Amino acid sequence: MRTSTILLVVGGAVAVGLVSGGVASGVFRGAGTPSSVADIHSPASVRATVARFAPEAGAADRQVVLQRTPDGYVCLWDTPDGTADHGVGGCNPAADPLAGRKLFISLAYDGGPAVTTVGDARLSGFVAQDVARIAVEMSDGSTRAVPLVNTRATKVTKQAYRVFAYRIRNSDLARGVGPVAVVALAGDGTELDRQTTGIGDR
Repeated sequence: MRTSTILLVVGGAVAVGLVSGGVASGVFRGAGTPSSVADIHSPASVRATVARFAPEAGAADRQVVLQRTPDGYVCLWDTPDGTADHGVGGCNPAADPLAGRKLFISLAYDGGPAVTTVGDARLSGFVAQDVARIAVEMSDGSTRAVPLVNTRATKVTKQAYRVFAYRIRNSDLARGVGPVAVVALAGDGTELDRQTTGIGDR
């Protein structure tokens, strides 16, 4: 099946996905930067696996990797082997990896566009420090609590981020129930940010 990837961050994020077995080109930077393509293949890049997706029948094992490129980008990959070569995700400038938002999120799935023909749908990302929890709003009006994983500051990023990896249940997709939005919440339940997914709309 074809794998589609949607990068949900607003405000300058660039998306990279698998195209014919390789990473797509055309990751454009802002004015004044030295190159038009993020250097995701550089041996000087640093990477860390920060989360893993829960197993699901018939789905391959996949992990979430943070990468910092030597040319000043932080990237998030959903990948089977820890590399960008076989990953789907996106990058933002390391100076503001959340692009001014509370969420950096990507959605990857097989098939589509109808929810009932989508397979192995996965949401992954990282959040700002003041986000206490996140929830996925589904097209039937229900919500799914998504665990956040605490990750220490590493050589990839100067500060710690809370990350997540959530695989949409096959039982939901088979019923035509898809993820409408991801919502970032404060400890008292106040909504801090939301990103719509573009699939599963009511």
